[in-house]
Amino acid sequence: MGTSASALAHKVGLVDMQKVYQQIPQMGKIEQALQSEFAERRQELEKIQGDIRFEAEKFKREQTTMSEDQKEKLREKIQGLQKVLAEKGRPLEQELKARQQQELQKVQTIIVSAIEEVAKKGKFDEVKTKDTTVYFNPEKVTDLSEEVVEVVSKK
Repeated sequence: MGTSASALAHKVGLVDMQKVYQQIPQMGKIEQALQSEFAERRQELEKIQGDIRFEAEKFKREQTTMSEDQKEKLREKIQGLQKVLAEKGRPLEQELKARQQQELQKVQTIIVSAIEEVAKKGKFDEVKTKDTTVYFNPEKVTDLSEEVVEVVSKK
């Protein structure tokens, strides 16, 4: 019993996820939303960093004319500011990373849905990601990245 060549054909598509993430408008929107969401707290941290720099420069500039007591008080003030910066900075970083993950998961769901849509429309048997593929023959494998970007951009 013979099998036709078309029955053996396995249509494979490839998606460059990095390219998709770089080109979809949702990523810019997420970045803007997170920046505005965390802007006030970031500004507070930047002010503390500025205060630390100011006090450290003051210490450097004036240490030759300061008494030991003044030096110690300024050192304690700088250390206190550094402690406050660490206490406020770590939770902010963690919260920002968690929010980024939440938003990325939403986008990943949209991307996977778009890949499925493009694959079904193009009658692909399999779609792989470029970053996990060591080698592919560009004559036999179709890059679907642009089509996926188009579909995701419309959502």
